[in-house]
Amino acid sequence: MSEPTIRIYGPPMAPFVEKVVRALALKKLAYELVEPEGPEDYRRWNPETGLLPVADVDGRRVADSARILDALDERFPEPPLTSSDPRAAASQRTLESWVGETFFFYWVSYLRDRVGTEDAIASSAAPRQGPLARLGILRRVMDRGPASVSGPSSAERLGEEFARRIEDVAGFLGGRPYFYSERISRADLAVYSFLRTLFRNDIPGGPELIASQPTLVTLMQRVEQETGGAR
Repeated sequence: MSEPTIRIYGPPMAPFVEKVVRALALKKLAYELVEPEGPEDYRRWNPETGLLPVADVDGRRVADSARILDALDERFPEPPLTSSDPRAAASQRTLESWVGETFFFYWVSYLRDRVGTEDAIASSAAPRQGPLARLGILRRVMDRGPASVSGPSSAERLGEEFARRIEDVAGFLGGRPYFYSERISRADLAVYSFLRTLFRNDIPGGPELIASQPTLVTLMQRVEQETGGAR
C-alpha cells in the first residue's frame, strides 16, 4: 500500500497552519509544506476566500484548518483528534472555534491599532466571522470610541482585554492536563498554535502574558512532547 500524499499550503508561522502541522505530527503522517511566495498564491490555492491553509489529502482539496482536521480524522482515525465522549468532543470543537476567532480578532485589532493600515489586514480579516462576531461580542471593542486624554489608549485597552482572554483560556483548562480530556485533542492544538505566536512576541508582551499562567506553559510543553517539540 502506497504512502498517503499530503500537501499543506500555507505560511509555516501562521497559527492555523501550525495547528494542522501539529495534527499531522500527532498522527505521525508525512507531508509536504508548500509556502506562498506572494499574495497571488493565496488566491490561486484558495479561489473561494484566499485564506490559507488548504490541504491536498490523497488528491482531495480541503480548505479551512478545522475542515482539514476533520478530513485527517476521517482518513486517518488514529489517534483521534477529539474525545470519545460526545459532550467533551463538542466542547473541544467549540473551544477550537472560539480560540481561532478570538485570537485572530485581537491580532487584527492590534495591527489596525499599531499599523493603522486597513489594506494590510483586510484580505485576512474580512472573511472570518464566527459566532462571537455574529453575536456582536467581538465588535464591542472595535466600536468603542477613542480613549479620553486621561484614559487608556486603544492599545492599552486591547492589551487588557487580551490578557483577560488568556485568563479565560487558563480557566477553561482548569486542573486537567488537556482541555476537557486526559488526552490531547484538536482544542489543545488550536490553543497551542496561538499561544506559540505570543511566545514569538508577535504581539509585544506576549511571552509575559503566557508566563503569568503556569498551567498554559505546562500545556504547551505537553503538546510539544506529543507533536515533535518546538519549531
